Amino acid sequence: MDRNTEEIIELLRQMEQELRRLQLWEDEAPADEDLASTLPFAHDRLEFHQWLQWILLPRMRQLCRDSGPLPTSSGIAPMAEVQLAPWGADAGTLLGLLRELDRRLEPSA
Repeated sequence: MDRNTEEIIELLRQMEQELRRLQLWEDEAPADEDLASTLPFAHDRLEFHQWLQWILLPRMRQLCRDSGPLPTSSGIAPMAEVQLAPWGADAGTLLGLLRELDRRLEPSA
């Protein structure tokens, strides 16, 4: 596992921690049909924080564990800025982590 992958795993851990701190972490998964949405960020079926918890984090962790190819771009931060705006400064750490994930997934990172 290379250094960038290790750092991404740590970012994912910190994102989970922030979702928990913000009390956005859920104990029960959404319905399978909600998780099967094919739209970006599953915005038709899930809240942004649900997408982070139930889709992004597990998929990224699996890719890192399997040493699979990571996405070469992300673009999560702009969506996060809009979706986390109601949380204001409280969501600043989570937003920063998502920006860092975007940066790390760029080919030059």
